[in-house]
Formats: sequence, C-alpha cells, structure tokens
Amino acid sequence: MATVDTMVEDIDFRRRWPGFDFRKLGRRLMTINLSDLAAMGATPRYALVSLALPRALSTWAIDRLYAGIAQQAQRFGCAIAGGDLSATRGPLTLTAAVFGELPKGSRPLTRRGARAGWRIGVTGRLGSAAAGLKLLEGGRRPATPAERSWVRAQLEPVPRLEAAQILRRAGVRVAGDISDGLYREVEKIAEPAGLGAELWADELPIEASLGRCHGVAAWRLALFDSEDYELICAAPRRQLDTAAAALRASTGLRLTQVGRLTREPGITLVRNGRRLRLRHGGFEHFR
Repeated sequence: MATVDTMVEDIDFRRRWPGFDFRKLGRRLMTINLSDLAAMGATPRYALVSLALPRALSTWAIDRLYAGIAQQAQRFGCAIAGGDLSATRGPLTLTAAVFGELPKGSRPLTRRGARAGWRIGVTGRLGSAAAGLKLLEGGRRPATPAERSWVRAQLEPVPRLEAAQILRRAGVRVAGDISDGLYREVEKIAEPAGLGAELWADELPIEASLGRCHGVAAWRLALFDSEDYELICAAPRRQLDTAAAALRASTGLRLTQVGRLTREPGITLVRNGRRLRLRHGGFEHFR
C-alpha cells in the first residue's frame, strides 16, 4: 500500500500564523500521509520525503523541519528511507510518500461497497481543527485551554492507525479519513454506491467547548470545514456496535454513529426534528 501527499505554503499552511513552528510542520506532513494509510487499514513501513525549500530558509528552520518529520515517523514505526531536497524561488513545498503493508490475506479498507441502511460512524471528535484554523487565519493566538486544543487539533492531528486496525478486525470494510470535511467524506462513500445519506446533527461528536463558543455554527465546522483526520466508516449497526466496544476497550477512543446510508440520493441533515437538504460543501482543491 502506498500514498503521497503534498503541503504547499500559503495553501496548506502559512508561516505567518501565530506560534508557527517548523517541527510541528514536519510532524503534520507525516501525519497526513500516515492518516491515508490508516484509512486503508495498513501499517506504515517506510517513507520518502521530498522538500523544495527557499534559499533564504535558515539552517535552524530546516533542522527543526527534519526533526519533526523524523519524530513522527519514528513514533509510528515508519523508517525514512530517502527522498530529495531542492531549492525553489516559489513557496515552501513539502511532499512525502509513505509505504505500508496489510496482514497476509487481508483486504484494504476502501470507500466502495456501502449498502443502504448501513450506519455511518466516526472516531474521536469533529470540528476542533476547523475552529483552530479560524483562529490562526485571524492572526490571533489562542487565549484559553479550549482555543489551544483547537489549534493543536489543526496543527498536530493524530493518525488513527491503531483504530483502523481494530475496525478492520471487527469486520468493517468501508472506511476513509476525514481530511476534507465530513460532508465530502460521506459523499465519497455514498455516491459510488448510488446512495444518499442522512446525518444526525445532534449526534455529531463535537467538543462541548466548541458548542459553547460557536453555538449552532459548531455543527457546520464539523460538517464542512473539518480537517480532523479522524476515521469515517460504514457498516451494519451491530458491526459498528462491536467495533465501538473493541475500540473503546483498547484505546479509549469513541466511535460515534452519526447517520445512515439511504436509497434516496443526496445528503440530508436532521436537526431538532427538522430535515435540511445539504448542498455541496467541504474542501476541494480546484473548486
């Protein structure tokens, strides 16, 4: 199994963000790739890293960037096997290709194969990374523990590698990671199967502090703006119940059922007993 992802300055991050740190940037580069492997149920083995850096970038900054990359790779048992380094007159551009493997005889998790009536589940909490990004884009340093946790969710997400293994062992076969917002990820699961989905706003796993500070807008952060890198999966209800119990017992991480797949196309949000037909949302690079 293999994946590759790129981060480009002023598209995926900004050096002018308050508290910007090259070590965290290096960790995030590895995390977004490791999360793609998690979405397939794979175990990381090695990585290739390619960096295009402005000549004016200091040696200190480069050292911290590499330190973050190495730290995150080592944490999740992934060896840095090589890569490339180039100068650029353009923005800082960071690319990693990560390679992993599945247990013998296992099939990868994919977004295809969902069926009507299956429940939709997500790990962890949603929306915090989007709230953190709003703070960073506003040029404001986090001032409270809640705000610091939101910024941390944006800058230092955790790849759910172990959680994906538990889901796979529980029999889950349809899954992905939430990098472009929950709405977009549900679309990617439902549309190939010719299905739609019903999402339950009251069940979305949103931090209490997010709800207190953002009110009714909190569910919008979770649905459309999320970069939480949590897992999304679809399976029969009993299978998700089994997976949730195993996940909680092994890692303490929650798996929350937030909706179901429907035969009717389109995505509907149920909130306070009312049904709202959702339009396109979530991040897309060229839209």
